[in-house]
Amino acid sequence: MRVADSWLDALTARSYEMLLGHFWLPAMRVFVVNDPAWVERILVKEPHRYPKHRFMHEALEPLIGSSPFTTNGAVWQRQRRMLDQAFGAARLNLVLPLMQAACADMVQRMQILPSPTALDVDAVMTHVTADIVYRTIFSEPLTAEEADTLFGAFVRYQNLSQKATVLKLCRLPPMWFNRSREREARVIRDFLASKVRQRFADRTREDEQQAADILAGLRLAVDPEDGTTLSEIEVLDQICMLFLAGHETSASALSWCLYLLGESPALQERLRAEAFANPDDLKSMERVSAMFREVLRLYPPVGYFPREAMEDQEIRGTKVRKGDALLVFPWLMHRHRRWWTNPDAFDPERFGPQRSKAPLRGTYLPFSLGARACIGAAFAMQEAALILSQLLLHFDFASIPEHRPRVVGRLTVRSDKGIRVLLKRR
Repeated sequence: MRVADSWLDALTARSYEMLLGHFWLPAMRVFVVNDPAWVERILVKEPHRYPKHRFMHEALEPLIGSSPFTTNGAVWQRQRRMLDQAFGAARLNLVLPLMQAACADMVQRMQILPSPTALDVDAVMTHVTADIVYRTIFSEPLTAEEADTLFGAFVRYQNLSQKATVLKLCRLPPMWFNRSREREARVIRDFLASKVRQRFADRTREDEQQAADILAGLRLAVDPEDGTTLSEIEVLDQICMLFLAGHETSASALSWCLYLLGESPALQERLRAEAFANPDDLKSMERVSAMFREVLRLYPPVGYFPREAMEDQEIRGTKVRKGDALLVFPWLMHRHRRWWTNPDAFDPERFGPQRSKAPLRGTYLPFSLGARACIGAAFAMQEAALILSQLLLHFDFASIPEHRPRVVGRLTVRSDKGIRVLLKRR
């Protein structure tokens, strides 16, 4: 029952020390892989032998349909080829101006709030990150009402999906959870589907050549191997995946950023000085980048990557059977007692320019590793630098002593009741 609320509640102190763990569920045998050499093998060297687990597809299919986040094999390869074309073109031509416009709107919304005020960080970060990815896809802003509706639906979907998945793993009926989560998924998919449908109706492929957003790129993408293009439903699936993965993961990390900044006034001032010195040069913001990387270590938005063994084998002397689940846990690898000094402490200097050494390969993987690493990693890093620098230039943040967020692990790593900090205009 505890795990039905958060998978974090299944972890023990030994989870952060072991190299290979296992537990048996009625529906499957599960192995937790904390050995960097095996993480490299599973994610980088031999990913074809360890495809994404079918349960990941079942957990997300109502939201994102058939898209690269959950597909495998030839289907994934085709989708990734098409997505690389669309995402690459839009990123090069449009991302920064769109991010800047969305950040300016974010600052304007926050400037009219009372000062000081207790800020609902989750809602604000979800709005700006959703606005950024929405503008990149559709070339138009996302309203506050639309953002609130989508945020609420996804929070409810995560909660319901966690419960449904746990019941399924125990071979118990999912009761009303499946129907309820599908209802929440329809709120999100129907909203995005209406935008995609309108675009297909209003513009031909020839018209799209004059546009430069991701939606245009997806419509114009041609598979170099067979010359096919994406259908409307295929485009919608890719849009849903990009929108949800692109804003939810960034919003999660940025929310924890602002909470930790509120706890660290001295760090806040150091980062603000860097932002003032380099307001138009995001690549020079080394301290801001280091801080964000450390937050991604402590609170990786996607806490685990489920894979499936395609054949019988041995891992660290333990027999693994075909069909067994293998879990690679960024949450555990990032806080593992063997791989990090003082792993539970927040220390941005781990990633600063004066750091003594880089993390051991295979122990730091907030965006995963290998061919299936997140396509939006560079996008997310640029987005974070811009959002954080703009916030630091315009506002002070302080912790609220009576508010201590409790971390929960569902589809992403979030706080169970949100995150609040004290906001004051500068």
